[in-house]
Amino acid sequence: MKQKVWLITGVSKGLGREIAKQAFTKGDIVIGTVRNAEDKENFENSIGTKGFVIDLANTEQIPSLIDAIIKQYGQIDVLVNNAGFGAFGMIEEFDKDEINNQFNVNFVAVWKLCQTVLPYMRDKGQGTIVQISSRAGIMAGVGNGIYASSKFALEGMSEALKQEVEPFGIKIMLAELGALRTDFFGASVKYAKNSLPFYTEKLQDIRTNTKKLDGKQSGNPIKVAQAIIEAVNNNVPSFRLPLTAGTIDAMKAKIIEFQNSIELNENIARSMDC
Repeated sequence: MKQKVWLITGVSKGLGREIAKQAFTKGDIVIGTVRNAEDKENFENSIGTKGFVIDLANTEQIPSLIDAIIKQYGQIDVLVNNAGFGAFGMIEEFDKDEINNQFNVNFVAVWKLCQTVLPYMRDKGQGTIVQISSRAGIMAGVGNGIYASSKFALEGMSEALKQEVEPFGIKIMLAELGALRTDFFGASVKYAKNSLPFYTEKLQDIRTNTKKLDGKQSGNPIKVAQAIIEAVNNNVPSFRLPLTAGTIDAMKAKIIEFQNSIELNENIARSMDC
C-alpha cells in the first residue's frame, strides 16, 4: 500500500495521539499539531514523528502551517480534524466569549483547515478528510447544547463538503464517536463560568455528572483509531462511521424522533405547498 502523509490535529493525548501512533506504526508519514513546545517534544519523542505548535483557534496561522508541511513532505493525503474540546453547561449559563471559543476550535478551525488543504488534494485528484464528530452531533441533551451545536455545525458542513469535493476524487468521512476513555472529561473539559442553581434543582448537575464519567467511559480509543485508519485505507466505505454503541443508540433515537414527527405532521406539511 502506498505510503500516505497524515496531518492529525490535537495529538498531545487521547484519540489524536492514538491515531498518530497507529498510522506511523503502519509505515505512513505522520504530522501532528499540538498547543505548546512541551507537548511537541513529548509527541516527537514518544511517537518518533514530526509535531507543529499551533493555536488552531487563531485561524490566521493555518495557511503557514500547511505551506510548511507541503514544502517539507510534498503532499497531505489524509487530514484528521481531531482537535477540539467540550464546553458544558446550560444554554442560559454561557456568555458570548465562551460560545465563540467553542465554535472557533470545534468548527471555524476545521473549516479553515479544510479550505487550506483542499487545493493540494484537488491538484492530486485524491485525498481524505476525517472529521471527528460526536454522538452529540446527532442528538443533543441537557447540558451539552453548546458543544452539540458546534458538532451539529460540523456535521452540516461535512454533508455539503462531501458532495462538493467528490467530483475531484476527495473523500469526506464523519467519525461519530461516543464517550471514549480519554481525557475529554478530565483536564480537557470546560464548563460555563456562570452556574445557575435553579437548573441543578430541576435537572441534572452537568458538572458533577461529567466529572464522574472521567476514566470510566466505555469507548476504547485504541479500537476507534484502528477503525478510522482501516476506513481510510479502504477508501472510506461510508460517509458516516458510527463508533461505540452510544452512537448507534443516538442514531436510533433520532430516527424514532423523526418518524414520530413525520407521522404526526406529514399531511399538514404537504398541504403547505403552493
